[in-house]
Amino acid sequence: RPAMNGESRPAGRPARITPIYETQKARGAFFEEAHGWERPKWFSLDGRSENYSFQRNNIFDVVANECEAVRHRVGVIDISSFSNFKVSGQDTMAFLGSLCANKLPKTDGRIGLTQVLNESGRIFSEWTVTRLNATSCYLTTGAMAEIRDFDHLERHCGDWDVTLENLSSKTGVLVIAGPDARRLLSELTESDLSNDGFKWLSAQQIDIAGISVLAMRVNYVGELGWELHVAIDRLNDLYAAITRSGEPYGLADVGLYAMNSMRLEKAYHGWGHELTNEMDLVQAGMMRFCNLDHDFIGRMATQKAQQTGPDSKIVYCEVDSNGADALGGETCWSNGKTIGTVTSGGYGHRTAKSLAFAWVHSSCIDIGATFEIDILGIRCRATALGEPVYDPGNLAIKS
Repeated sequence: RPAMNGESRPAGRPARITPIYETQKARGAFFEEAHGWERPKWFSLDGRSENYSFQRNNIFDVVANECEAVRHRVGVIDISSFSNFKVSGQDTMAFLGSLCANKLPKTDGRIGLTQVLNESGRIFSEWTVTRLNATSCYLTTGAMAEIRDFDHLERHCGDWDVTLENLSSKTGVLVIAGPDARRLLSELTESDLSNDGFKWLSAQQIDIAGISVLAMRVNYVGELGWELHVAIDRLNDLYAAITRSGEPYGLADVGLYAMNSMRLEKAYHGWGHELTNEMDLVQAGMMRFCNLDHDFIGRMATQKAQQTGPDSKIVYCEVDSNGADALGGETCWSNGKTIGTVTSGGYGHRTAKSLAFAWVHSSCIDIGATFEIDILGIRCRATALGEPVYDPGNLAIKS
């Protein structure tokens, strides 16, 4: 039978686990698999299991509570499944510049987001690039992209003076996010975590509870927070210190269901959903992350796409639904004709809105434009939005 929404079948699992897997399981974690990694989807605090459904199901309130914890207190999210690479050598910046559509960070410790394209200008991948120094960068990409993206680096390094390291199995990553994130972490470090001492979109090597971590002030949920990248053999110690110190703040374990809800509210595109090799940066609505002032793979094709204009594009929208949300793959309609498909969607618990991204005909992408999405046989009205429904000014994440 086909898998229900959210269902992860047990055959061949677990294949890749972190040192905190058993601890998370004891704390109520239910896991999904991604590129062999076991990663928490949600945490059961009362013993319930999920009744899989394409409608809002029996853990709807559990996910809402996890989102509420991040919104009003602080949460910890395990994203150790994400892939991490290090590029070092005299040609590091020039080499990466030849692959990245966006400009690279010019200052040590700064973080940038970039798409990586193929020769046709289609989206190959998306990397978070952290400049460690003039000859070294740290790259983060999706779990499913590990082998493909590292192969892409190897195939293009040629005569460049660079050394490539795949750190994906050697690095654990915890996200600490929420208005109390700074206070919690400040109890565990002597480093200055203030806005002046640790700016948004910057990274520093610091000690947390005596453990060396690469702390990056960036996250996928749109709240004040840090990603903490640590040697995998110290992940358990870091997690234990954070959960122990987080008790007075009401720290909550948070899974990927809640993270997806919050990224939708921030209108963050997802690789493999809104960013695929079927579309270019113009169609994806990501030209703000492109710098055409340097030469990179796919540059000429991107310029041509920009000049021509798209006949279809990714649009961010609010959906009038009742009991079920668009998840991805649903057909979009306008005036009795199909105009596209949903790339991803779900419920935004902080804003109480059903949200979706859809790849639709350009006639339906203007702010306020409406069309219909077929959700479980019911055509629901969708309205194109011009900005994130949650904190469009990024006040929370910069607080």
